Amino acid sequence: MSEEHLDGLSLVQKRLVKAYATSVMGEVRTVEDVKPTELQHYVKLEIAEREIAALTSE
Repeated sequence: MSEEHLDGLSLVQKRLVKAYATSVMGEVRTVEDVKPTELQHYVKLEIAEREIAALTSE
């Protein structure tokens, strides 16, 4: 899976986005819970990338 959708983020921000995406997909939290709020868009993109990857690997 490519990380082009995370270009421009620091390594720490990328890790946060991935961790938040995992917890949102696991229904532990919602995208609105993501802080800092500027990462919410990236979390949505990460979830979409994971869903696309799952669909194309079947």
